[in-house]
Amino acid sequence: MLIEDFIPVDKSSAIRAFLFSLLTTEKVEIFCGENDLPRDALSAFKCLKLFDKTVENKNGKITVLGIAKTPEKPVDCGNSATMMHILMGIREYFGWNFGLTGDESLMSRDHGDFEEAAKLYDGGFVETGLAKESAQLKSFHLLAMLKSGGKLHFKAKTRRNTEELLLKMGVKLVESEALIEVLPAKNLHGYNVTLQKDPSSAFIAACAALICKKSFEISNIYPEKLRMEPFRFLAESGYDIEIKYEENSCTVSGTPKVCEKAEHIEIDAEKVSAVIDEIPFIAFMTARNGLDFCVKEAKWLRNKESDRIAESVKRLSLLFETAEFADGFSVCGGKKYSLKGDFPHSLDHRMEMLSFLMAKDSGAGFKMNDSYKISFPKFYELTEYLKND
Repeated sequence: MLIEDFIPVDKSSAIRAFLFSLLTTEKVEIFCGENDLPRDALSAFKCLKLFDKTVENKNGKITVLGIAKTPEKPVDCGNSATMMHILMGIREYFGWNFGLTGDESLMSRDHGDFEEAAKLYDGGFVETGLAKESAQLKSFHLLAMLKSGGKLHFKAKTRRNTEELLLKMGVKLVESEALIEVLPAKNLHGYNVTLQKDPSSAFIAACAALICKKSFEISNIYPEKLRMEPFRFLAESGYDIEIKYEENSCTVSGTPKVCEKAEHIEIDAEKVSAVIDEIPFIAFMTARNGLDFCVKEAKWLRNKESDRIAESVKRLSLLFETAEFADGFSVCGGKKYSLKGDFPHSLDHRMEMLSFLMAKDSGAGFKMNDSYKISFPKFYELTEYLKND
């Protein structure tokens, strides 16, 4: 078995592939493979029947048919903010009125930016800018603009899953460096999509392999260069990492040797949106190499499944000198403490995986809960494989 066999499909692409089928009356085919779907993607898949769609799954090939109708009861988004915010955009496009709910973590987060954005859409052309540089907020606007058209201004580049799929469905987008114009769309085409491996999960798997002193190669990764930025930070902080871009996919490989050329890592506002979910892992991997890490302009990290600034500092401070800011944190990698306590558990899937990797690296005991299945169903199997290989 290869490390890449444990990596799930790209969660962001999967959620969009399922939910965008609501926008078309034509057939949609989604090729997922036979790996377990991340729990967030599974929530999006399961909700389609509430919209009266016919769904068939045969050996990882999912076919969606039918005309979407307004659901009669609130849609449960589980832990997925991406699912909730995309459905908010679809709701605006159709002019539907249905409720959205989710688990305690999702419902406790601040969705105010999306609620404010929804007030702009009363049936006419809209020109606006992003309240924050977020791929989810951008997706909401692009979907809401499909009805009457609009122009969306932004400052930083974010992941392009939504634009790519809308173009595939026949939507006309006029794109420039910091602007997307959406032309009104009435009849959107069906599509077929082959989902590729999740870059974020691949990054976490690479961190696990390096901690276990194992070489690795992961191919067929979703090939968006912005999503591969975390690997570039790994390389800059001294790890032996190689990224190869093919025509329709990406391959990353690495060895456990530490390169002589290494740098302290500083992540500023321009880069935060590209690595928002991987920041805690980049901080740890940089510090364990004896280098300093700092991120600022990352206040949105406080509005994830947990306050990831505070939760990162809680973990990293067990091993390294750290400092917390209102909009970020820093870690000094030059001095490593002896472990003074157990690594904390969390219902935040990424914080749980970070705790596990930190405990494994420092020799501390730690037992997983199942929150990792939200994004990386085979994470624990991967770590067992790396330990026994």
